[in-house]
Amino acid sequence: MKHKNRDIRDIASLTGEDVARLNFIIDSDKYCFRKHYRQGMRSHVMEVLLTQDLHRETSGEIVDGMRIYPRAIPRYMLRILRTRFTALEEALEEIKTYSLVVEFMGAEFIAVSNEFVVEYTGTGQSEIVLCGLQEYVHGAILDPWGLAGNAPLEVFFQTRMSGERPDARRMTKGAESIAVFVERMRKMINESGYIPDLAGNGNLIMTRYGGIKLVDINNILRVTENGTILLDDKGYPSCDKSIEVLWILEHEILKKTNLSDDPLYRYFLSEDRLERVRSIEHEFFESLRSSASYH
Repeated sequence: MKHKNRDIRDIASLTGEDVARLNFIIDSDKYCFRKHYRQGMRSHVMEVLLTQDLHRETSGEIVDGMRIYPRAIPRYMLRILRTRFTALEEALEEIKTYSLVVEFMGAEFIAVSNEFVVEYTGTGQSEIVLCGLQEYVHGAILDPWGLAGNAPLEVFFQTRMSGERPDARRMTKGAESIAVFVERMRKMINESGYIPDLAGNGNLIMTRYGGIKLVDINNILRVTENGTILLDDKGYPSCDKSIEVLWILEHEILKKTNLSDDPLYRYFLSEDRLERVRSIEHEFFESLRSSASYH
């Protein structure tokens, strides 16, 4: 194996061949693996492809007398978490937080995943690793900070989807989907005290039919109003940034007014707190750049 005796949780990137050789992957000619372009900080993210689809992509097929090369579409996404668990109970607790998101958001608003624990022996000893076989969501990344124009949803569909002016039905579906998404997310915050990470690059996907989905379900954050800016396990203020995303969805897309009177936003989006969050965020990205330069 290319990374023999090195812990896969420490390796920056895995190839499909690396994954196929892992002790917990059952050998099969039906499926193969390919690194997804959105490699996570917390997980290796691999496309699970039908072998025959990948063969058509690389060798092509004749259609109406012409050879075409259709891109292989993932059937699933395989996530291998980098988190180190010292006991099985810790991995099961992680799965419980995922179940919390399913409970409040429903399967229509998240990329549904079958979470499972495996025994990993690649380092020469038995290790607990948490994986997920996740639904592949076909659509475009909805970047809250990249919205433009007075009708940002219309601009999004036109520029990120087909390049054509979206029809009224899809526009309505998109707005309705975002409204219910926000409503359920607010309910989750109020009743459970948690919020999933909405701010990560590519965490929100809009399908071509106008439905919004959360695809990163492994960074669940506690929401507290005690003056402390909570950081996630990577040192990023994900809770505050996720609440900022909710505000953008409500203000920019749903066009809600008087949000400054909302207790949640009044607390988390105060000028003083925003300034502190910006400072932490700046230091976080500076440390990433320094680390990348070092390596």
